[in-house]
Amino acid sequence: MKKKYLYGFLFALIATAVVFILISVTIGFTNSIQSFFGYNYIFLFYGFLLITTKWFIESLVIKLLLKNISLKQSLNFTLIGQFYSYLTPFYTGGQPFQILYISKYGIDPGKATATILFKTFIFQINMAFLGTIAAIYSFYHFSSTITTGIILGILLNSLAVFLIIFYVINQKAAINTTLFFVKALKKIGVLKNPEKYTDEIISKVKVFIDVFKLESKKLGKIIIIFLLSVLQFSCSFLILPIVLKGFSYNSTLNLIFKSLITQVTSSIIPTPGTSGGAEGIFYLVFSDMLTPEKMSAILVLWRFITYYYVLIIGGIVVVLNHRTPKKLKK
Repeated sequence: MKKKYLYGFLFALIATAVVFILISVTIGFTNSIQSFFGYNYIFLFYGFLLITTKWFIESLVIKLLLKNISLKQSLNFTLIGQFYSYLTPFYTGGQPFQILYISKYGIDPGKATATILFKTFIFQINMAFLGTIAAIYSFYHFSSTITTGIILGILLNSLAVFLIIFYVINQKAAINTTLFFVKALKKIGVLKNPEKYTDEIISKVKVFIDVFKLESKKLGKIIIIFLLSVLQFSCSFLILPIVLKGFSYNSTLNLIFKSLITQVTSSIIPTPGTSGGAEGIFYLVFSDMLTPEKMSAILVLWRFITYYYVLIIGGIVVVLNHRTPKKLKK
């Protein structure tokens, strides 16, 4: 693993530990540790089951978009993307590595890029959609600080949607932006003599735009992918209510919306896996309903399921897929 990804993991680990310590200071470390013994760990298992379900749902989406791959390969692409996303700011590292691994199977890089960005495009739309519902609910039930946070999360996710639309509509801008990043990679020594591949790069960008436009015309498929994306995202924000159930907190409408707000608002945090920010937002949103000792325990259990468990399983998949695979039959 490259140093920058190791640093991302260490940063996340330290951030979670610091927030746990800060909360524990107010009640004493003994009380914080004892709170783990009063937890019903069957709900931790349910949390693991839910996030695993999320991976399979995303795999189904990729499988729908790339018909000539197996569900196992699709699941590998999903976990590889999750692993690198959680080690980079704004979850930006996952998509490039998914494209890279998909391309290794002989799939055109332009098509691979279109597939992953189309999946991301639909996911961001439903995230902004559910976030908007949460913002309306928050306006009437929660503080202005929480409402402001969810609105910022919606705006950031909407920006990603608008950028994708812009580059699909404006082919020239897409090509110029791609060439700009190619030149930047040359300056830092990642690419050598990219000029030799300029025509090929432009060709791949055009393939990406053509495939993206083609997929956008398939209304039936879009509806299915959108519904699957809603289920996928729901698996993410419903983990917290399930974890809270281990301390006998009922999944009320307020609690579910607080979890949704935490998930969407955390997405604006520019740290690996939203580390530090996710814990802070969790504290801000749930401090009025959780005792400090239960909050510290829930924080650790929630982050272990939604972050460290992902890195463990994703890391194993990355190692197992390190070798160059055989190309798919066309």
